[in-house]
Amino acid sequence: MVFMSIAFSVVSSALFGQSLKDSLPYVMGGLMSFTVISSILGEAPEVYLSNGGIISNHAYPFTYYTFESATKVFMIFAHNLVVFEILLVLVQRLVVPHWSILIALPMVYFNLLTWGALVSMASARFRDLRFLLPYMITIVMFSTPIMFKADQFVGKKKLLLELNPLYPFVEMIRSPLLGVPMAGEYWEIAIGITILGAVLWLIFFNWLRGRISFWV
Repeated sequence: MVFMSIAFSVVSSALFGQSLKDSLPYVMGGLMSFTVISSILGEAPEVYLSNGGIISNHAYPFTYYTFESATKVFMIFAHNLVVFEILLVLVQRLVVPHWSILIALPMVYFNLLTWGALVSMASARFRDLRFLLPYMITIVMFSTPIMFKADQFVGKKKLLLELNPLYPFVEMIRSPLLGVPMAGEYWEIAIGITILGAVLWLIFFNWLRGRISFWV
């Protein structure tokens, strides 16, 4: 994470004429946040399939596997967060996180549970998704403002951000870590995605959970 952040920051500084001290915290915060959110595409497809033997022989709640996966992702994030704060000290950019981080992290965790469970079920039923979705991470990452600033999108180009479902959650974590709140318009998008995920999870999980053991 650190070496990738440094590499991306050097490129970002050269391309956009930014100071390395300014770009490094921004880029690393973006990579940390994106890694958490993108686990829905990267790790969720394997949650049920990798536990197929246990699912077939034990009557554990299916939500247990989703909780385990989401918690593991957040534990890795917590370790990276320690490194991130050390980095801020080294580049003399240490700030107190904005209070909205207290809302952002539970909301992100909840989305990992709901959307992660949906992706896990879909991947268990349609096996090709487990190979397709991880490759989408690279595509989505380069269309997400990690190395570049979101304010570089103006006019109709801003639609690219508004159609990116991962960006509001990336910014929801990164902005508070850098001491500023996320723009209100992206909170509205994030809340909408969260509600949609909860509704879809309630519908499809209750409908299909009896078939998961046969799919895996």
